[in-house]
Amino acid sequence: MALIDKKSRTSIMYGVMICLTVAIVFCVIKIATRPPVAMDEDQANFYLPAHEKIDLSELENQVAENKEEVHIEVEDRARLIEDNVNIRTGPGTDYDRLGSAYKGFDFKVLGDKDKEWIKIEYDGKPAYVFSEYVEVIPMFLNDDGEYEEYVTFDNTSSDTSDEQTEENTDTETDTENETEED
Repeated sequence: MALIDKKSRTSIMYGVMICLTVAIVFCVIKIATRPPVAMDEDQANFYLPAHEKIDLSELENQVAENKEEVHIEVEDRARLIEDNVNIRTGPGTDYDRLGSAYKGFDFKVLGDKDKEWIKIEYDGKPAYVFSEYVEVIPMFLNDDGEYEEYVTFDNTSSDTSDEQTEENTDTETDTENETEED
């Protein structure tokens, strides 16, 4: 079997290069001369063929039909904003101390969250913590078994208002300035 000589290989390579050049030129001409797509204002952002386009009301109906109800259990949690906070058996410093907890810990709120002492669940039992040392935050239990802050679509907590945020800031400042023992 004889190998192709150098002159034949060169001729074949030239032929391949000419074919590729013709193909590239053809593609460039085809792209440059294609007709512009006519779109009205409503279709300006959608590049779908006409037979695949649907009107807005039909789209809303499809979304409504496929909408899945999601139910999230939201509960108020008392998150500590101070370190070494005493947890007590009743609402006052006269009650026995059950233990203490640190900044960042959170507990389920069992009672009225707008009083001086907040009733919480501590080691599975009712207990009390001084309200100036906590912020009450609506939270939900995620799939990993951890509590996460519940936030609405407008990026605010479901119970948090501007007034409450200002009050919490004032309370934190007052707490830092005072060295009162609970």
